[in-house]
Parts: sequence; structure tokens; C-alpha cells
Amino acid sequence: MRVPDGERSRIGEAIAASLEASLQRLQLDHVDLFQLHNHITADGGDGGFTPETVLGEVAPAFERLREQGKTRFCGITAVGDTPALHSVVDARAFDTAQVSYNLLNPSAGAAVSPAYPAHDFRDLLAHTKSAQMGVINIRVLAAGALSGTEERHPLGSPSVEPIGSGGSYRTDVERAQRLEPLIRGGHAESLVEAALRFAIANDAVSTVLVGYSTLDQLETAARSINKGPLSRAALDRLAELQRGFVGEQR
Repeated sequence: MRVPDGERSRIGEAIAASLEASLQRLQLDHVDLFQLHNHITADGGDGGFTPETVLGEVAPAFERLREQGKTRFCGITAVGDTPALHSVVDARAFDTAQVSYNLLNPSAGAAVSPAYPAHDFRDLLAHTKSAQMGVINIRVLAAGALSGTEERHPLGSPSVEPIGSGGSYRTDVERAQRLEPLIRGGHAESLVEAALRFAIANDAVSTVLVGYSTLDQLETAARSINKGPLSRAALDRLAELQRGFVGEQR
């Protein structure tokens, strides 16, 4: 759920009302997982919340809902300012985090150069692992850019802004195409396969959230995951290709 700007003075009530409305639509008496989707930022600007607000108001509101039996687990979407995200994760107040992690921006899972053209999450997955949080890997295909084409399926969203990666979808696609040597080298059959197998190579990732428009795309994702993580040789080759992005404009 996302607390709208007009409800910021009554965060607890807005959270409870949102879950109640969802339960009515779903015709359920509880959900397994309830997540906050507002960004977490140092100043709480642009619709986000500060770590103090998340820990002091959001977390207690979620806990009340858990005590009422309306949700089993509570989580956050880990998008915003990196120090703020680390602060909330390290507090161990939530069970899960949605984390943006992909071939174009691996910074949530490893150190990158300060000149790497993407948001630096500074090994956020190490923090979630230490906090024993479940991780839902989002943007694993960079909103589709890791298909290597700007063409979008008619059933998909016509345009999607990047999260954490390049400054535009076109930039992400162009960089994705520069990862093709990974495929030509026989490490994966496609960029999509490489992206999915890259995500599961990090043992801090619990599940991968894959967007798809057709049954064929779903089956492709399942086949890719069933092949297991990328090999060490593939990951080393990938790191070499990613270093080629260092110093470019985001």
C-alpha cells in the first residue's frame, strides 16, 4: 500500500483503511504479506517517508494489524535514499523488502565504482540478509529493457520509468545490448535468461518478481530459473562488461 500525501497526518488510520479495503475486495479475512510502497528518504519528500516516520509510525501500525490477525508478515519497498534504506532495514522492524537488483544495476548485491551510472544501493542485500529479511527482487528485467529491445508487448505498460538504473528506458536498452557478449559466449541463451539467473545467484534473494504479458513469457522465465544460477565464469564476464559502463552519464 502507498499512503497518499493527503493522509500523511493520519498514517496509522490510512494504513488500516487501505488493508481493510483490500480485504473486502479480495473477500479474505487476512493476507500473508502487507507492504509499504512509499519511498524511504532522508527528508520525507516526494511522497516518501523518513526512517523515523517508517519506524515510529508505519511499523507500529503494521504490527497492530498483525496482532489483529489481518496480516502475517509486513514489508517495505526498498527504494529511496540509500542511508535511509539501510537505517530501516538494520532496525529489523520488517519481515521483507522489495529490492531493485539487476544486470544493469548490481549495486544492491556488490560494491560498484562511485562513477557507475546508477543509483548506488551499497550492498543493501547484505543488510537484508543480516536482518534475516525475505527479499523480493523487483526490476529484475529493468522494466523490460533487459530484453534488449525498446519494443513493448501490446499487453504491457506502454512506457515505464527506470528505477535505480539509467536515466531513461532507452539508455537502459542500449546498455543491455552491450551485455550481449555474455550470450555469444554461451553463458545464457538470452538476456532475459541471464537476468533471471543472475538474480538467483545471490543467496540473499528469496524470490524474483517477473513481469510477463503472455504464457510463453512465463514459461521462458520458469525454464530460465530451472537452469539455476549463472556460473562463476559468467558472473566474472558480466562484471567485466559492467565495468565498461563506469564513467558514463546516467
